[in-house]
Parts: sequence; structure tokens; C-alpha cells
Amino acid sequence: MRIRALLLAGLLSMPALADDEVTLKNGDKLTGKVVGMAGGRLVFETPHSGTLKIDWVQIATLKTDGKVKVRLATGEMLDGKLSAGEAGRLKIESEAPAAPVEVDLGKVTHLNEPPTQWHGSVDVAARATDGNTHTKGLLVAIEGTRETEVDKFTLRALWKYAETRGEITERNAYGLGKYQYFFTDQFYAYAGVELFTDKFKDLRLRTVVSAGGGWQVWKSEDWEFAAEAGIAWFDNDFRDGKDESHLGGRLSLRGRVALPLGFEFVDDFTWYPNFDDTADWQIHNEAAIGRSLGGGWTLKIGWILDFDNEPPSGLEEYDNTYFAALGYRF
Repeated sequence: MRIRALLLAGLLSMPALADDEVTLKNGDKLTGKVVGMAGGRLVFETPHSGTLKIDWVQIATLKTDGKVKVRLATGEMLDGKLSAGEAGRLKIESEAPAAPVEVDLGKVTHLNEPPTQWHGSVDVAARATDGNTHTKGLLVAIEGTRETEVDKFTLRALWKYAETRGEITERNAYGLGKYQYFFTDQFYAYAGVELFTDKFKDLRLRTVVSAGGGWQVWKSEDWEFAAEAGIAWFDNDFRDGKDESHLGGRLSLRGRVALPLGFEFVDDFTWYPNFDDTADWQIHNEAAIGRSLGGGWTLKIGWILDFDNEPPSGLEEYDNTYFAALGYRF
């Protein structure tokens, strides 16, 4: 009896899923807990099959044991327990004395929508050599994004510094601010500003203001590929050379793929043609392979290329940076 009582007490103390219920249009019924809904898919946690993602259009009725936050296509927010209304409708019962509200299932866009937040990363790579050469170097990369179903903000910054025997041999920086507005899941418009500075390329500041369109060709947990094309205005402020401005273009490609053993490869390629002088064009490319170390920490190795087809006199066309960095994701 004592063992039986202990087992019963243990079972009663185990966390149970709420008695939410989903009825599909084919007649199937599921019990568990509503986690949320976004992008046309309901996330439903079941005791036996784990977490399921169900197409919202396949749902006939929905009932919840607790309150759920409901967002409608009009932007209106409702809060309450859910139950089946008339055919194709959802009843929302709030704690207020007012009568329950009924809405069409097709007008529901979100359930338990999380607040929009910024997410990002910080990567730091340092290197030092001693002996025949005395070199110290530092690379810092920061990125932040805020994304909803209709738009996305991106902020990026990259700073590189190196010195040999106490003399500075590298000091440059790159910054990006970009806004994207999605007309569909795949097509969007964008506007952005990019900033470049390089002490050893006589470049005090290059400002690139661009706008155009983009195509999210593919995006999933394992794959991502997107392309952008737009018109850009370039303003070059040189330390010693003659300042100049011109109209050009911006073509950008982004690829991401999940690799075995938890690794991930990401490549961001951007080409900047000059409409006034077709021989004067630049490329900026960042490629890296990274892996999560747990707890938000990551390890990344990568390659950064800056190429100028018509560099200032006495300078090479390209700069290559190879790095291994420890990063943190938030």
C-alpha cells in the first residue's frame, strides 16, 4: 500500500498538459496544449506524439482550458478561453462579464504571439605572434535583427585592427543598416545604408545608400537562400585623393546551410557596380562555418574578402582576412 500511495502521489505531482482539444476537418481529435499559432501553423503539444505543427486550414474546431491571446487580421487583440462557435468560427470567452466574441477561423493570424524582440550575436577573434614577427590583431563582428512576419530590421558592424612591431598595419570597419518589407513570404522591398572606412586605402568614409527588391528563394531550418538587387548612390570621402560620388548598383546573395554534427555554413556576397565607370567595382564577401557550443556560445572560422577592381595607386586589389572567433548569441 505504501508503494502504491507513493506512485499515486508521484503521478499526481507530475506536470500535466492542459485539456485543450483540436478537431480536424477529417474528424480526428487531439488533446494536449495549445502553444501558439503563426505563419498559418498551429503548434500543439501532445502527451504521446510530442509537439505537432498543424496547418491552420485543416482545423475545424479548437477548445482550450486556459486563456489564449488571439490576434486577428485586422490587428485587433483578444484574450480568453477558446471554444467552438458556429461552423467555421471560434468563440473567445474573456473574464469580463461581456458576452463571448465569435470570429471566423480564417481571420485569426496568431495565437499567443510572442513580443517582437531583437536577437543577435557578438563574435571576437584575437591573434598574436612573437619571435621573428611581432603581430597583434583583433576582429569584432556584431549583428542584431528584429523580425516580424511582414518586416525585418538588420544592423551589422565589423571592425578589424592589427599592428606589427608596434606599427598599425590594418584598421578598417564596415557597417550596415537595412530594412526589409515583405509583400509575400518570398518577395520584399529593402532600403539600406552601408559604411566603409579603411586607413590604408585612403578611404575616410564610403557611404552607400541603396534601395531595391529581394527574393527569399528558400528559407527553412536547414536551408536559406536569398537574392537582392537595387540602385545605389556612392559617396567616397578620401583622406588624400579627390572625393567623388556616383550612381551604381548593389547585388547581394545570401546562403545558409546546416551541415552534419551541428555545423552551419553562411555566406554573404555583395557586388557594387559603378554605372559611371564599369571598370570601377567592388566586392565584399563574408563566409564562415560555425557550431553552437551550448549556452548561447559559438565557435566560428571564416574568411572575409574586400576586392576593389580599381584600387588607389600602390595598393593591392584585394584584402583577405582569415579568422577563428568565439561568439555569443542572444
